[in-house]
Amino acid sequence: MPVSVPRGPSVLPTVGAQPIQTAGEAASEVGHSLSKALNAYRFYAEGHASLVEVQQRLWEAMHRYHGVSGEAVVLHVRSTMLVLRDVPLLEVTSPRDSMTRPLFLEGVQEVLLQPGLEQDELNAFLSLWYRALQRTLPPEYDFYTCFWERGFEDIELVVAEVPAAVEAGSDAAKDEALLAEREEQLFAELTRRESSGRGRRRPVGHDEWLARLEAEVLAPVNAQDLTRSDAQGFAGATDAELAELRALMERERSADGLHERGLWMVWGLLAVCREEERAELLGWAEELLAGLATHGRWTELSQVVQGMTRDARAAQARTPDLYAVARLFFREQMRFALASATAQPGVLLKVLELLSVLPRDALQVAPELVFELPSPQARGTLAKLLVRRGIPLGILVPRIASLNEKDLDWLQPLRESGPEAHALTAALLGHPRPQVRIALLSRLSPKDVEQHRSALLKLLADPDPGVRGAVLVLLVQHGVEAAVGTLVARLEVKLEARERMAVLRALADLGGPVAAAALRTTFEREQDIDMKTHCARCIGVLGDPRARPLLEAVAGKLFAPRALRQACKEALAQLAPVGG
Repeated sequence: MPVSVPRGPSVLPTVGAQPIQTAGEAASEVGHSLSKALNAYRFYAEGHASLVEVQQRLWEAMHRYHGVSGEAVVLHVRSTMLVLRDVPLLEVTSPRDSMTRPLFLEGVQEVLLQPGLEQDELNAFLSLWYRALQRTLPPEYDFYTCFWERGFEDIELVVAEVPAAVEAGSDAAKDEALLAEREEQLFAELTRRESSGRGRRRPVGHDEWLARLEAEVLAPVNAQDLTRSDAQGFAGATDAELAELRALMERERSADGLHERGLWMVWGLLAVCREEERAELLGWAEELLAGLATHGRWTELSQVVQGMTRDARAAQARTPDLYAVARLFFREQMRFALASATAQPGVLLKVLELLSVLPRDALQVAPELVFELPSPQARGTLAKLLVRRGIPLGILVPRIASLNEKDLDWLQPLRESGPEAHALTAALLGHPRPQVRIALLSRLSPKDVEQHRSALLKLLADPDPGVRGAVLVLLVQHGVEAAVGTLVARLEVKLEARERMAVLRALADLGGPVAAAALRTTFEREQDIDMKTHCARCIGVLGDPRARPLLEAVAGKLFAPRALRQACKEALAQLAPVGG
């Protein structure tokens, strides 16, 4: 018989986010938010700002679903997934890695999250779920008992009977190893009955799945996060024993992979070493990593990192060790090995595959490697990987002077990736090499021109004439009227004839009363015949009727140069009629 836990009255609160149009879209959003929230517990303690944020998003997603569907969020529990309105949620390919394991083992068939669910209640339920996954509930309590004692008002479970556990003494029943063994047996029995062959999404390896989730929820690691808990030291080892250990790790690589075995030896020692011993062990690890990279052992390196990641996820006390080893990939010696390797044909993808399995925390310093890679293609590919893993673009800015105009090809999609990329474009506009500034100006979109208008106006006075000319063309092309004041001020500066003519024509094209007044003043004061002739033509382009007396006076002079008189007559024909 299914058992239902009572719930309280349901009241749907108002949520500020915009409602989703269809129930299917709302269900997908619930699944995405739920996976992020459950996995956030792997990386954050209760109350952490990042955890609170994903909890808030899940609560909002559920209430949007309530508003669209008009019913409760009913999660159907399977051995390897949750299902909501035929949308698979939290799906994995291996039952052993299933997020629904503790619920499924206790016969939970459905989880009902009713309208009116409060966020505190939802957070408490998620915390209970995660504790059950980690087997950190009190030994005498199972998940359903903890749920019943908590007394949730707007969450209920539909539970069926499950096979009884093997009878054992009271002491043995509390033994974690025995319980884990029984859980494995029971889960194998239950999952064996589950039918196969139904339609599923493309299978994704569990490590890849967690890595994608980690990229979304894992914030940069703080210094306190790397502080190890009390660990038993391996004190008492003699110098001779340490020398033998070092020799085992540094022995010449052979077919059976002593380098990899050496890394695993260091990894094992990190779990039990004293704090003062960590520096030496990490130094050994760095040498081993560099050796493997130098010999092109990319597959082995990826396997070692994935294995360490699994160990760290299984035992959270090992997370600081994982971060410490992962950060070694971006120390100077390892960066040199990685950068040198990417110059070889076909190696770049292997290096990127290796970097993609590293924790996001380690990738925070990966931009240093971007600037050391030998080719723009390699730099661009690595930069895209970093963006995909959620590394902010701002960290590229301090080193932007290291790039050249060829790098603008791979920087283009990064600059267009969103508001956070504004700092990248601003840094490029201030690049020390004029060639880079000129190349960038030809790539700016109308949106870029609007967002960086102040910086572009400053470039009108750039020391390089090529930059000044390029930005002048850009501002006129996009009709930036704010440039008129700066251009008028440029007329007071001594300029070469060609640039002065370009400024006058830009004022004519941009137009406005300020530009018209500047052209009249220049025409009246200018002594150079060629410049005065050009200014007359610009007045004609602008069509300023207030310039008519000036033009007529010159056009009527018998001894004025013929070209100037002709330019004035043509300009007069273009002017607006008097009083128009």
